[in-house]
Amino acid sequence: MTQPPGCSGVMGHIYTKILPFLEDQGWEFHFAGPSPHLTSVLTEPVNCPPERLHYSNSISWSTRLSIHKNRRRSRSLVYWLFAILQSIALAAEKLLRHNPRVYMLQHVERVVVDANKHWNFDLIAGKSPDFSMLDAVARVADDLQKPLLAMVVDPHGKRDGLEFYPYDRDRQEQVLTQAVGAMFMSPLTRDRYVRSHLITANKAYAFTDCFPTSRDYYVSGRSCLPFRSKPSSASIDTKSFMRVVHIGMLPEWRPIETLFEAIRSEHPPVLIDFFGYVYPDARQAMKNDLSLAETMHCWRQSLTLTECHDLAEDCDILLVVIGPRHLDNQPSKFFEFLGHRKPIIVLGPKGNPIQSILERIPVGVYADITSSASIARAFQSVVSSYHSFVEAYITHASQIEMYDDQHAAAHWAFCLNSMINPLNDNNTAASL
Repeated sequence: MTQPPGCSGVMGHIYTKILPFLEDQGWEFHFAGPSPHLTSVLTEPVNCPPERLHYSNSISWSTRLSIHKNRRRSRSLVYWLFAILQSIALAAEKLLRHNPRVYMLQHVERVVVDANKHWNFDLIAGKSPDFSMLDAVARVADDLQKPLLAMVVDPHGKRDGLEFYPYDRDRQEQVLTQAVGAMFMSPLTRDRYVRSHLITANKAYAFTDCFPTSRDYYVSGRSCLPFRSKPSSASIDTKSFMRVVHIGMLPEWRPIETLFEAIRSEHPPVLIDFFGYVYPDARQAMKNDLSLAETMHCWRQSLTLTECHDLAEDCDILLVVIGPRHLDNQPSKFFEFLGHRKPIIVLGPKGNPIQSILERIPVGVYADITSSASIARAFQSVVSSYHSFVEAYITHASQIEMYDDQHAAAHWAFCLNSMINPLNDNNTAASL
């Protein structure tokens, strides 16, 4: 995988959460990919024996220098020094026709081949995105004559509401035909691949992210949130306002202009903090509009996973945003923070799978991201009936438990056993 455990990205953390419970289910996971220390601005501890981490240090200098640059304070002297060195490395790589991605993939392939000589894996999996990694792993699995598992987190194709247009259709179909099974991080993505005749239904499984049950993540008072400064308007009393937190990236394809309209028109009693990247137009709008500036603030620093959980523990309401064209997207953050028992407001397109989850388990409100009125109603509902949403975590505890790390591991084991048993009744190891 491109972002294996140890990286700060959510993709690797999905598996570190369930590793101990997979062991109980009889599966031993190994991970291969580029070294997190060379490819991730932040790194996370990995609860996995080091001999099961098969990472490549063959990373292009432009990538290494970019990571070093972004680990420094923006616009500091050291930041600009690494920026200059990165530009030189990029120019040299272009001159030498060096492709950083191809270089990384070639060496990850070698790492997997070498690891297989020692471990003799029962199953080899590749993750998309990006598709080039899954494509490379499929070639390795074919060469080694090992069963292949395709993990499709985001579909490889164009998504626009109900429409899906696969990229590299022929090669995707070849890879998925080769695979003994494919796991999709959304039931709608699974259905799209089946309807597109890229894979047969009997080989396609769906899974979601999960929340950790370790109590280490649930300690209040550790985040910076309680110490946020008051809004500029003296008329606003922060004690009477509920703190809303959005954690993670907000790129342009997750627009929040309708959220701005809802805040301007209804002025709900909330303070909204965005932790992570927010696209420039949205940041500028928050600065230029006084009503937004009093309510919203962007914090651009990168956060560790523990710091994200600290924010979720200390806030009053969690905000999740799904792009209006990404009908099938199920953001990991929705599941990751369920253990904090905070009401959730989700902005997304109608018909997204999370909408049906919140209809079954009323711990929050799903709002149409294209409608400012729908968003305003969602904030009004959560603020006015706050305690009923908190109590829903208790009354629907058994349903929520289905999304914890132990149940996720059991589902993974069921899927893996269903794929591998016809080929090998003595499965004990998987490589991811």
